[in-house]
Amino acid sequence: MALTKTQKLAYKWFKKIAEKHVSEKLVNDLESAHMEIRGAVYLSGTMLASILGLAISFAVMSTLVFIILPSVGIHLGNMMMGLFLFLPVLIGAFIYFISLQLPASAAKARGKKIDKNLPYALNFVSAMSSAGVTPTEIFKSLSKQEIYGEIKEEAAWIYRDVALLGTDILTAIRNNMHRTPSEKFQEFLQGLIVTVTSGGSLKAYFVAKANQFMIENRQNQKQFIETLSIMAESYVTAAVAGILLLFIVIPIMMIISGDASQLNFLYVLIFLVVPLIHLGFTYIIRSMAMEA
Repeated sequence: MALTKTQKLAYKWFKKIAEKHVSEKLVNDLESAHMEIRGAVYLSGTMLASILGLAISFAVMSTLVFIILPSVGIHLGNMMMGLFLFLPVLIGAFIYFISLQLPASAAKARGKKIDKNLPYALNFVSAMSSAGVTPTEIFKSLSKQEIYGEIKEEAAWIYRDVALLGTDILTAIRNNMHRTPSEKFQEFLQGLIVTVTSGGSLKAYFVAKANQFMIENRQNQKQFIETLSIMAESYVTAAVAGILLLFIVIPIMMIISGDASQLNFLYVLIFLVVPLIHLGFTYIIRSMAMEA
């Protein structure tokens, strides 16, 4: 992938430092996430982004502390001024560490997508193996199947190593086994290598793994439905019945006691607590659905 002007500039400035300090973990995470960029180039871009973040935030904070606030009659003490001026350092460090974590997060997301489509992709693989198709042709065909998502990309990398780089199929599988973010797919590739090298039946292996992952997929779906049922019951109890009970009890207590001070608590409940409860349940259920 061609580098952008910003990446070229960052690599030109920080090449020596990046080449010296780039970690093997970052390189592996970039490969697992299929981010087509060298580790040193990515680290250089991260350094540039963190320095820019620090410089821009320092300029903003300095303008705020020394120009804007004094112009409206607000003068900060030494402690508050130091805190405002130290904030850019935290922003720069935050940008640096978050940027370093992005490849690992992207790789983890890819791994979940691979696991989700793996049972169905293996049914496709076992069907082709039953027809006597070779592993190289199986991965070539699998690399063209858009329906299997990220597994298509994994198969494309294996076939690329064979067709373009001239490696044998076992070496290509072994290379991909070390860079795939999915443990299940890694296990499948490891078993494939063992089966081929030991002279076992590929057809029997593919069918067995397809059945295994399909059973695991059904169990995961069943567990997801049970968890979703528990969440639905909790939602009804906490966000519907519980809130309605408070809406009834609080006004009655106000009428009995004649104290209107609880009205403020009712406002907080309506405008803050209730929306937060609904947003919390929405986020949890959405996260569960994405993982499932």
